Amino acid sequence: MKDKKLQTKDLIMAGVFAVLYVALICILASVTGMFIPVYLVLPLIAGVILGPVYTLYISKVPKMGAVLILSVLAGFVMSASSIMVLVYVVALGIIAQLILSRTEYSEKGIRLSYLVFACATEGPFLSLFFAREGFLNTCLQYYGEEYVAKIDAATPFWFLFVQIGLALIGGYIGGRIGVAMNAKHFKKAGIA
Repeated sequence: MKDKKLQTKDLIMAGVFAVLYVALICILASVTGMFIPVYLVLPLIAGVILGPVYTLYISKVPKMGAVLILSVLAGFVMSASSIMVLVYVVALGIIAQLILSRTEYSEKGIRLSYLVFACATEGPFLSLFFAREGFLNTCLQYYGEEYVAKIDAATPFWFLFVQIGLALIGGYIGGRIGVAMNAKHFKKAGIA
């Protein structure tokens, strides 16, 4: 990491990976949204699936600010329902970036950084717990009363902590898979 400043090519790469990251989140939310039990464990599923994307991104753009860019772009997409989500995701991005900087982008640092950043997948659910009425009204428009009744019954406030735990488990698994794939496949293929 001789040059620590973001260059134009790094910004382009950050944009490409942010689009990929956000597109995968949207696809996962759309597919799992049809099945309430699966939708409610989305932070776990997304954490596992997005780990390799995050680690490849970090290996392609190992510079200060890269994770912050990813968190801002992902946060904007996830915050359609509330500014609170954007603040939450950006705060996680700042913490993840600091971890990477302190650990000098080591494998352990990348895994720990992703463990924190994976909690961003909980962001869209924050409205379910802190702006419940608006979240359920939005669900009502798309899915109907039966869906809203089921999701309301399945998510008492304490379930927020369950989802954060699931995000951490997904982040741990996804980070390990991502670092392993980066070392075994991406570097051999010349991608990382």
